[in-house]
Amino acid sequence: MGRLTQFARDHVREQLEEYIETNHLSAHSALPSERTLCEIFSANRVTLRDALQEMKNEGIIYSVHGKGNFIAPPKYVEDAKSFISYTAGWEADGHHVRSKVIDLRIIEAPKKVALSLDLHIGSPVYLLQRVRYLNDIPLFLETAHLPAESCPGLENFDFGRHSLYKILENFYNIKLCEQEHTISITHLSSHEAHLLNTQENAAAFFVKQVTTDINKTPMEYCISIIRADKYKMKGCLVAPSF
Repeated sequence: MGRLTQFARDHVREQLEEYIETNHLSAHSALPSERTLCEIFSANRVTLRDALQEMKNEGIIYSVHGKGNFIAPPKYVEDAKSFISYTAGWEADGHHVRSKVIDLRIIEAPKKVALSLDLHIGSPVYLLQRVRYLNDIPLFLETAHLPAESCPGLENFDFGRHSLYKILENFYNIKLCEQEHTISITHLSSHEAHLLNTQENAAAFFVKQVTTDINKTPMEYCISIIRADKYKMKGCLVAPSF
């Protein structure tokens, strides 16, 4: 994309955002037709479509085939600077949280899980897979692994109703205090899309995390696949003092 083309797209994008704000368009409100928008902004159709596509990619608007473009509902924003459980964090912000357990069993730790939890390959680990709902929207698909010897009998708890971290602390005296995250982008498989009630191949966050206790012992290796159309993360980077 040339500089002039990019400048034109960015200018139309700014005009679109100003139009949305000035007209107080809320979630699911319809935008005017592309022809009307071109007339309003004195823009050509190609430039307008580039701007609209960029806004779709960022989850600001969405399109319905044969009907047009609409304002997307706001995304859930997670502040990545603090460590807190999914349930406790979102409930504290006034959201309704629930989970659906897909799988809970003991397996032999594969290589990646074993290395992350500082275990021998093949060691028994719990596999806990859940769909996490926020205000009844399936948002996260979490697959957690925990050393079986550290939390025997974990299968007796209902993780559709209870927080894993609270169970670990209250029943196993495991106090989790630190998480290391690796975040990348993926696209949903057919199975993942079905569980998250969205479209196959939709963009999603792929978050790998290792959670340690107060003794720096790895206690959880978790993969979270998160719908990018409903969720975003924010953080604050601070320059070191010299």
